[in-house]
Amino acid sequence: MSDREPSWRDGVLFGVLGMLGFSGTLVATRVAVQDLSPLAITSGRIVIAALLAAVTLVVLRKTKLPERRLLPGLISMGLGLAVGYPFFLALALEQVPAVHGAVVTGLAPAATAIIAVVRTGERPPLGFWIACAIGFAAVLFFAIDAGGGHLSLADGWLFLALLSLGWAYVEGGRVSAELGGTTALSWAMLLLAPFAAVPFVWSITDVSLASVAWSSWAGFAYAAVVSMFLASVFWYRGLAAGGIARIGQINLLLPLAALVWSALLLGEEITTTAVVCAVVVFAAMVVCLKSRVRT
Repeated sequence: MSDREPSWRDGVLFGVLGMLGFSGTLVATRVAVQDLSPLAITSGRIVIAALLAAVTLVVLRKTKLPERRLLPGLISMGLGLAVGYPFFLALALEQVPAVHGAVVTGLAPAATAIIAVVRTGERPPLGFWIACAIGFAAVLFFAIDAGGGHLSLADGWLFLALLSLGWAYVEGGRVSAELGGTTALSWAMLLLAPFAAVPFVWSITDVSLASVAWSSWAGFAYAAVVSMFLASVFWYRGLAAGGIARIGQINLLLPLAALVWSALLLGEEITTTAVVCAVVVFAAMVVCLKSRVRT
């Protein structure tokens, strides 16, 4: 094995792998909710990710409990990433197709940036707010158009999912700076696992496991193993190798990739409105992130 130092090309490779892993979350969740409840999916993926996290910490020799001052950040990271985001996403995808979720979740970079502004006291330029407003307007137009002239409850769940994800990224970034991304993620899953195990068992008690379609199990497994853990490992490794500023932009492609998976794997129709709105959101988020003042 080569002992060379990671290059920015390694960062791009791992960043793309992480982004592609994340992009399948909407499709996997959409399939899984056909037979499994949002509670079962949310709690179950935490339990499975925690098992993977335990193995990872042993391999990395990071089994010492983090300092007490870091625990609130780890718990906040876990609650947003593993509880709020997947639970609200699953609630939404019970009612709307994955294509709908892909367009709305394109606002994730803006949600993350705005939460960071509040938490760090940044003062972004006017261009940041204009770009965020344009992106939000495009998503709002799409949601109303797809909802037949009004917003649906599913859109509310999707916006709550975005806020949860943004909070997780901001809080996770704070603790990852000290522990490393993979270690922080692993400890966040382990801290939540005891509280997730009970609702997971309870949520599947009345489910006839034999009647659950294999596709639903596959979607659940993807959400737990790839979306919740492996994609994050690739993503954080990419950030470490290529730099946050450069590699972080790759995640802007996530909604567009999710649209493709929705069409290829679920056969969902991608309307012209969906494509146009997704492209507008993508462009707005690029401007948003590039104009943001970092501290």
